[in-house]
Amino acid sequence: MDRTPKKPCKHCGLTTHFSYACYQNPKRALKQLKRTQIKRSTKPINKVGKTTKQWFVTRTTWIRRNPPDANGFWYCYLRIHPWCTPKLTIDKDRLGYGIGMLTLDHVVARTKDHSIKFKQANLKPACGYCNGLKGSKSLDQVKPKPAL
Repeated sequence: MDRTPKKPCKHCGLTTHFSYACYQNPKRALKQLKRTQIKRSTKPINKVGKTTKQWFVTRTTWIRRNPPDANGFWYCYLRIHPWCTPKLTIDKDRLGYGIGMLTLDHVVARTKDHSIKFKQANLKPACGYCNGLKGSKSLDQVKPKPAL
């Protein structure tokens, strides 16, 4: 099936596109006009559920109880990803990326045991790369013991 038009566009005369996709098509212009006229609220939606609020409290409490070392860093306890940034901070780096940003990993995954989802003892610092690679696996599955 040929994907190029056989006849020129009836709106602009070019053969590079079909007439329904032409920017000079009055029906298309009308649709775009209606889209821009839709009233949008300037107030941002700020909906946060109970679980998210509880997680914010848990994370803040963990950071207060486990302050960084003298240099101002936490250290990734997993160190399994090749791009792992071992030194972690709360803030984003200077470029605005989340590299080296502190994420809290659940040692026992939330999917395995729901009762320890917000327990402080179940949380450890990890970089975003390692935390994403670990997922809901156990530490033994991700980081096997070396063979002797």
